[in-house]
Amino acid sequence: MSGEIAYIEDEKDVAEFVTYFLEKEGYRVLHFFRGEDFLKEMERLSPQLILLDLMLPGIGGFEVFHHIRSHPRYRNTPVIMLTVKDDPMDIVSGLEMGADDYITKPFHPRELLARIRAVLRRVSGPSSGGNFLQAGDLVLFPESLVVEVKGEVIPLSLREFRLLELLVRNRGKVVSRQRILDEVWGEDAFVTDRVVDVYVAHLRKKLGALGQQIVTVRGVGYSFEPS
Repeated sequence: MSGEIAYIEDEKDVAEFVTYFLEKEGYRVLHFFRGEDFLKEMERLSPQLILLDLMLPGIGGFEVFHHIRSHPRYRNTPVIMLTVKDDPMDIVSGLEMGADDYITKPFHPRELLARIRAVLRRVSGPSSGGNFLQAGDLVLFPESLVVEVKGEVIPLSLREFRLLELLVRNRGKVVSRQRILDEVWGEDAFVTDRVVDVYVAHLRKKLGALGQQIVTVRGVGYSFEPS
């Protein structure tokens, strides 16, 4: 068994097909037709990953996602959004909210499987070196994915943490956008440079004054400059 996936999808035919395909690949799929049904069961579940359709009856997909990320146990659970909306700004909005990937319908089941495996590899990939990483008032704990500024915990998504960790480990050096995409999103991820910029903007905002230490190197990428 490869792991447990929570799948929120109101289209019966699509849900049955995807569930059948993923279960053939060794995943246990817990399917919910409505966002409300999943939210009621959250406390008893521990999925490795969530597949979330955005066009849901009742509570919409973006609202369901907000509830997921607001729940302490689900803060770092990877979420892949599924939707018929293929406008680039919709995709950016979904990723900006903290989704780990975004797939537009219709999609091939093999593409979905590849995306799932890529996200789970990134989540399970070990962070290198030491029990903590410090840069002035900023302290990162890679094993627990906790960030503290002057002793205060700063809530970050998994992707935001990995991005900050990469910049801090290379502090004083320029990290290209392509390297950020490769190491934080993975070489097989389908995202653009624009997504990196969005995540950096979120990081700066969450870090407050320390966010100014993330410096834009025009045309190249970003650098974390020691204070």
